[in-house]
Amino acid sequence: MQALPEARPEADLPPEPAVADATADIDVDQDEVECVAKVVVHEAGNQPHRGQLAVAQVIRARVKSGRFADSACGVVRQRGQFFNVDAYNPPRNNGRWSTAVDIAIRTLSGKDEDVAPGALFFHSAGSSMPKRVRVAQIADHIFYR
Repeated sequence: MQALPEARPEADLPPEPAVADATADIDVDQDEVECVAKVVVHEAGNQPHRGQLAVAQVIRARVKSGRFADSACGVVRQRGQFFNVDAYNPPRNNGRWSTAVDIAIRTLSGKDEDVAPGALFFHSAGSSMPKRVRVAQIADHIFYR
């Protein structure tokens, strides 16, 4: 009977290759990411990925429109537009937060598919904005320009 080779301690094994973070090479302002991620979690955390993405894209579209503030944090802090993001502290040790951060990074850097083209507004499907042009309904939200 042939002896089995001696087991090597794990310390001698080569390290496993690191999984690349899809957003690691994207340079965006972390305060802006946090503002957008908070809105995504609060307004759309229970929605499918496309619905969360569309909410983030509304913020980006507002920044680009010239009709709102010139930064994501400025947009979400405008009176009467969103909740008080500065007072909101969502749990950060779960999948919702990490998904929201990834969506915020990709949206702010323009590395996403436009799922509600031109949308500047959204609300829950139970209400309406008759003076706005509807561009999409994604799960429980309707998006308008």
